[in-house]
Amino acid sequence: MQERILWVLATAAISILLGSALWPHFAAPAPTPQAISAKSPAVPLPEPIRVEILNGCGVTQVAARLRNKARTLGLDVIHEGNARSFDHLHSLVIDLSGDLDQARQVADVLGIPHLIQQKQEDQFHLADVSIVIGRDYRRIGLLDDKQ
Repeated sequence: MQERILWVLATAAISILLGSALWPHFAAPAPTPQAISAKSPAVPLPEPIRVEILNGCGVTQVAARLRNKARTLGLDVIHEGNARSFDHLHSLVIDLSGDLDQARQVADVLGIPHLIQQKQEDQFHLADVSIVIGRDYRRIGLLDDKQ
């Protein structure tokens, strides 16, 4: 009798372990950021936000291409250029003015999942938000075309 109880408990434990190990393979996959942005088109901002766009991935003309898209979405692009390095793996929105809500709006409208705050006390820096384009720009659907 004890052997049968042990056998039933062991079988149940193995079934639970096997089921939990295989569950991720049969569960519905979580939507990727690109799939989310494809479902809901970006809505232009109600007020222009001053942004700078920096190429952090090294792909030629990527900042200029994002500038065109950003302007159609209501962003006031006041500067475009290169980041300090081309080693950025992830695209990033940086709040420079201390208004994190503005940076969130920019991140939401462009579909960029990474956001940080880095307030600068530079009176000559005019941008409120900085956008650094990383190597993931294709994967997150940052640019409309597939170039």
